[in-house]
Amino acid sequence: MTQNFLENTLYEMDNLDVLRGMNSETIDLIATDPPFNTKRNRSGTAGFYVDNWKWGDTDILPDQWKWNEVHPKWLEEIKDDHHALYHAIDGAKHCQGEDTAAFLCFLSVRLIEMHRILKPTGSIYLHCDQTAGHYIKMCMDAIWGKKNFRNEIVWFKGFRGTPRKNRYQQEHETLLFYSNTDTYTWKDMFSEYKDPTLKRYNKVDDEGNRYALVKRKRANGEVYYGKTYPKGKLQGDVIEIPVLSSTSKERTGSPDQKPLKLYERIIKASSNEGDLVLDPFCGCATTIIAAQNLNRRWVGIDRRCDARYHIITRLMGISRKERERLEKYADDKKWLEKQTHRYEMHYQTEPPTRTDENEQTSPELAHVYPIENKHQLRHAEMHDILTNQFGLKCWGCNFIPPDKRYLHLDHIIPKTDGGTNDIDNRALLCQPCNTKKSNTMSLNALRKQNKRDGYIQSNPPIDLQAALAWTRNYLIQTIRET
Repeated sequence: MTQNFLENTLYEMDNLDVLRGMNSETIDLIATDPPFNTKRNRSGTAGFYVDNWKWGDTDILPDQWKWNEVHPKWLEEIKDDHHALYHAIDGAKHCQGEDTAAFLCFLSVRLIEMHRILKPTGSIYLHCDQTAGHYIKMCMDAIWGKKNFRNEIVWFKGFRGTPRKNRYQQEHETLLFYSNTDTYTWKDMFSEYKDPTLKRYNKVDDEGNRYALVKRKRANGEVYYGKTYPKGKLQGDVIEIPVLSSTSKERTGSPDQKPLKLYERIIKASSNEGDLVLDPFCGCATTIIAAQNLNRRWVGIDRRCDARYHIITRLMGISRKERERLEKYADDKKWLEKQTHRYEMHYQTEPPTRTDENEQTSPELAHVYPIENKHQLRHAEMHDILTNQFGLKCWGCNFIPPDKRYLHLDHIIPKTDGGTNDIDNRALLCQPCNTKKSNTMSLNALRKQNKRDGYIQSNPPIDLQAALAWTRNYLIQTIRET
């Protein structure tokens, strides 16, 4: 697809708006470190969030994701378009509670967009920990498909902090690695040998490479001598890189900062020079700086008002002490604009506008309902309205059930053919019809199929045209009133 945004750009705003504005299949690699749901320093709902941590701020507010009246609408939108994802979030709600489900809903609508904007050769690395990592993996399996899961990478960071009593010390975090297809960009990475002296490699070939002779017995008893070159051992799924110390030059003051070396390794493995790397939660800019160092193009998104200041001071390559000296410029627009130009980066506070809507793209949520949007009815409300107006009857086979529990809300025109989630595109179906219709068959096609198969009941059928006229008028009146 055609790229509709500039590279080397920071969007200082909610990442959902930017992700929704990007054209499909334009990003080569996503490497991101979203909130962990640790109830530490962020707050929000499933739809909206505010990062309360700022440069130099000492009031660390709880990381809280709350389930309020808007969230069922988000979940219903996911249920209509992404059944497996809905069940993953609903399962987390029952196992971990509503707060975790709200966090997963917040993250999932963004992951759906990330999946859409990745190229077929693209990959994503999502950083998480034990707080919600297992539930995040379920959501990513639902969005990317379990066959596109590549690795659960363990970042062994070493023990830091106060010892924990009566349990093992927490010494690692996790990165979930997915690709969009089987033809993803990949380069083998090598880690250092345990013995840096390489005493075992005591031979030298004609090109000056050191190697060792390995004695192996073949099945026939012959001895085979093979060469093993010390290029390094293939990188395993445990990456040992120490967490940044308090005196590290990399330190910016962010409590969530990750080592530059870790993200450089990821970017080297899953992208080429000149590729476009995205971090939708760019925070203190570790992914951005790693991409810049490795000659990749980049796009960063963050809500924090000092996000640009973080990137600029890290591009300067200065120490934390020097950053503190420049803190007075964190909100100086003239200074920020001068440095933005100096480092050839772009700064945006408005999202891009998609231009590929008429082309075939991956499935996505059609829209997200803001709190003030009152005309969008919930599933239970539409179910009650339709049963009260048209009675207890399956619109697909004329079956009359004993009570409304036997009727399910479904689409007249399926979502795959452009149908909406509004009440004027809703029907009530019994369980067999609901299962048979699935998410690809229209209501008219279902009725024709039931007639051919002999499943139409002798009860009078619903007048579908009259029903559509009534629900359309009901929707229009509701919108006018709100």
